[in-house]
Amino acid sequence: MPLGREDYIELMPVKRQKINDYGIRIDYRTYDHKVLNPYRGESSPAADGLWEFHYNPHAPGQVWVRLPKPDQPRGYGWEAVPWIHHTLVSTPFTDFAWQHIKRTVARRTDRAQHEHDLALALRDLLERAAAGHGTRREKVVAARARTAATEGAVWGVLYGRQPEAEADEPGEEVFDDSEDDGAPLADNGALSIWPAEPPPQSDSTDCAVQEAVLPAPRRPQVTVYDPFEESLRW
Repeated sequence: MPLGREDYIELMPVKRQKINDYGIRIDYRTYDHKVLNPYRGESSPAADGLWEFHYNPHAPGQVWVRLPKPDQPRGYGWEAVPWIHHTLVSTPFTDFAWQHIKRTVARRTDRAQHEHDLALALRDLLERAAAGHGTRREKVVAARARTAATEGAVWGVLYGRQPEAEADEPGEEVFDDSEDDGAPLADNGALSIWPAEPPPQSDSTDCAVQEAVLPAPRRPQVTVYDPFEESLRW
């Protein structure tokens, strides 16, 4: 069966916490919307009294909260709640880019102002990288954000376009993150996982006939599979 919108949301990572006066906060990002007004400071129907939120690491500009909906068959519904700085950072970004910004921007003021400073730094990084400036690390961070936005990155590997590797520029910082386990990075931030080239064929007549009949094998191409997009195709 093809996955629908609610299935897509259910597959996302989940957090459970309270709905406060300011909304909800996840990793120094505050999410708020008027749909939360009736539930601020209230306990959820769950046994722990916390509300369930799902978020997409490839598009953390909004989260989805499970709210009671007695008129629906399941008794609940999903409401999208945007990041309060989503108009400030209009360029798509990922949690990977956000973690990079958190490591590079020191906190010098209160919680709300620091989040605003992080948003400004993120916007500056994405705009600078889009213009072809910045360090190697910044370009890779921005490239991963663009790839996630254009190809609908979620989970799994299927097929797609083969990325072209980008040569390191002299004097720039080489990107080396522990999560990549030493695997080389392509220009769009994806891991270069192409298989080794097949061994050369012998010069025998049988091999020549076989090569004439069979088409040349195509190199596998890798991208990230989006179950929501697949459900729309169905």
